[in-house]
Amino acid sequence: MKNIYLLLMFFSISACFGQDIILMKDSELVRAKITKITNEMVQYHRLDNLDGPLYEVPTTLIKKIDFENGAEQFFDVEEADNTSEKPNYSLSETKEFLIKTINEHGFEEDTFSRRYRANFEGDMLRLRVMKRDGSRPVNNGILYDFSNVYAFHKVSRRSDKLAFVNIWVSIVKNEKKMKFDKHKLIMRVDDPDKAESILNALKYYNSLLVGKSKSHDKF
Repeated sequence: MKNIYLLLMFFSISACFGQDIILMKDSELVRAKITKITNEMVQYHRLDNLDGPLYEVPTTLIKKIDFENGAEQFFDVEEADNTSEKPNYSLSETKEFLIKTINEHGFEEDTFSRRYRANFEGDMLRLRVMKRDGSRPVNNGILYDFSNVYAFHKVSRRSDKLAFVNIWVSIVKNEKKMKFDKHKLIMRVDDPDKAESILNALKYYNSLLVGKSKSHDKF
């Protein structure tokens, strides 16, 4: 009860300062000024940088929004008492979102000088590290199998321009023999909110792979 009271008090105080509160399904709170809402996406500016970049997040990753005027909008079917159907992103749309966001904001663990280049091979995600000038990959990269994730860790926020995504996930250790191994993916991201988006999208991608029916797949 104490936690619920504190959360409600936080929402009430936040509304007084003219901000929208986005509550993600992983309980992350995003203080924002929302500019657009569709069935698939919410666009917003961060409250601490209203003249900065425009962010967007899939509605499938959002539980609810508390608007500055006191109104609420639910995106979770159970929270909304099943009054509307929850929109879903397809596998291909999730892949497109991940490729775009990782390629724009993802870097290797140790430096902002070398970006990740993401692409999908079937349902597996390949991440290559690019040369400093971005001209070509430094190697063939690592092939990740997100149908087998051991642990998603919370985003490690270091500053307003640095965060890390940390995930224990299965990788293809030997591509010729298709042998797998456990690996910790550490991705440096130049924006904490984008790091959250990448993590949430990978969680959603994992749920699609784990729950995906094989009965209608083409072969």
